Amino acid sequence: MFLNDIKVLDIGSYVAGPAAATVMSDFGADVVKIEPLDGDPYRTLLGGVLAEYPNFFWDQDSRNKRSLAIDFTTAGGREAIDRLIRRSDVVITNYRPELLVRLRLTYEDVKALNESVIYGQVNSYGLEGSDANRTGFDATGWWARSGLMDAVRRPGSPPAVSTPGMGDHPTSMSLFGGIMAALYRRQTTGAGAHVHTSLVANGAWSHCMMIQGALIGFDLSDQRSPDDVSRAPLATMYQTGDDRTILLSVLNPEKEWPKLAAALGHEEWIDDPRFVDRATRYEHREALYDLLVAAFAADTADNWRVRLDAAGVTYSVAQTMSEVVNDEQMYVNDVLTEVEPGDHFYAYTVNSPFWMSGAEKRTPRLAPDIGEHTTEVLLEIGFTDAEVEGMLAEGIARQREGD
Repeated sequence: MFLNDIKVLDIGSYVAGPAAATVMSDFGADVVKIEPLDGDPYRTLLGGVLAEYPNFFWDQDSRNKRSLAIDFTTAGGREAIDRLIRRSDVVITNYRPELLVRLRLTYEDVKALNESVIYGQVNSYGLEGSDANRTGFDATGWWARSGLMDAVRRPGSPPAVSTPGMGDHPTSMSLFGGIMAALYRRQTTGAGAHVHTSLVANGAWSHCMMIQGALIGFDLSDQRSPDDVSRAPLATMYQTGDDRTILLSVLNPEKEWPKLAAALGHEEWIDDPRFVDRATRYEHREALYDLLVAAFAADTADNWRVRLDAAGVTYSVAQTMSEVVNDEQMYVNDVLTEVEPGDHFYAYTVNSPFWMSGAEKRTPRLAPDIGEHTTEVLLEIGFTDAEVEGMLAEGIARQREGD
């Protein structure tokens, strides 16, 4: 694994920063996860609502890591953090900038201990301006603030709340990419780096095509109506006879329109003067939309899959969660990948979203319990057995219950 000589210190909480460390761990990096004595608050995000299930949010984003539970506001705890910083290649955090100042964990603080460190930082709204220290999550920073929340909805319908982690995980990939670029530069120059991204920057990047239009005045946000679904009849949603949703994405109609018309059983549409080319299809878009609505409603989603696949039309059925976890394509491409065997709930987990020839990934190891590796890590960084026992006895550090 090509990152097996890289040591990462994860001093963050929840997702956007720590998930970048998870990706590094998939490729072999040794990640030490710093947790408060009562654990990362991400551990309790599901609360008691789903008490019959394991904490699958935490398990997804904390695999492969080692947990050091320690109070680093104490002198002994701070000494442990400083020792870890000195030996780390990468330090990752998503604490608010003002909190990092109070904790003496800014880039300048960390660089003073380790000149060549790569410091990966993510926050909600960027490091400058009045909102630099504003709290936020991906729902507020990535989804709502970027305009995605207002844009991604049916015309005339209210906005929807984003799904958990929907913006955090792509943001973590931006941070991962920046960290890897900085590691590459360090190989050639020896210099460390401060790598930074934000939830709002990644939301804007996800929404950049329409934002770019708005910058020159193309903003139809206030002009949308329920009729807008018919504006692009070859790239919109249709309901099937069994009440499933099909999304067409025919962006090359010269090639795909005849195939679609034939698959729908209406080859006469190919030569219909209303639909013979892009211009006439647009002129008669409402009529075409109505025809497509009626066509798709006449059969089931499964039958449309067979016919559209055979015709080579670009589309997808909106899959339910049960369909996703039973989708063979997810397994044959290692999107859903096997975890290490053992006495636990999981057989598979969601893999990090890229692969590289010649770069093996580790078999995912289950997320750690609070303080599962506290003693192990403290001994590694030079504390004696007696010192570790003292830190545990004084409540400076915590190890897993039963250890």
